Amino acid sequence: MSQQQPSQVLSKQELTRLLELRRLKKERTPKFQRQESWRYVRIHEPWRKPKGVDSHMRLSVKGWPALVKIGYRVPRSVRGLHPSGYRDVLVHNLAELETLSRDTDAARLAAGVGRRKRIELAKKAKELGIRVLNGRGLLLGQKMSETVEEEPEESKEQPPSAESKAETAPKPKGRAKKRKQAKKPKAKKKPTKKKKSAAPKKKQKKKKSSEK
Repeated sequence: MSQQQPSQVLSKQELTRLLELRRLKKERTPKFQRQESWRYVRIHEPWRKPKGVDSHMRLSVKGWPALVKIGYRVPRSVRGLHPSGYRDVLVHNLAELETLSRDTDAARLAAGVGRRKRIELAKKAKELGIRVLNGRGLLLGQKMSETVEEEPEESKEQPPSAESKAETAPKPKGRAKKRKQAKKPKAKKKPTKKKKSAAPKKKQKKKKSSEK
């Protein structure tokens, strides 16, 4: 990201008004397309001014994409600023960070900067009162590690024992207490063995005496 020139000194009210105006203009700005980039693969999308003699797009015929015109431009004083109103400046080291102004500039840490160096830059920016646009979570882990080191081992809470849990447990009051006292443990019923049903006896056939 290229570093931009410092904008004119504006009052806070005027700056917010111009930023809101820029937002509205950006919403109404169409997407500018190169002529017939939607038709041919060999023609890429980035904007090029149409120069054909019979070009419908150059003549602004109805139904063709809009042309780039100066009326779509945003106010000069807020051009290129971050939505917060600060100037977005890329920072690689401490020397670049110290040149920034806390009233108009905000630091953006470069992608090539390592984790350890990022934490150093974030600490320095906090001392100088400079806002870091992409420094979320850098100092959070550092604070947590410092607090863990400061805590003595004796102050760590021990897990509650079974006796302390029984003492601290809430006791039943009123009707609930009486109901619990009234209820007696029910005697367990012994499982009854099922009697085997006697199988029907087969009737013995009487042997007929053979008469001689």
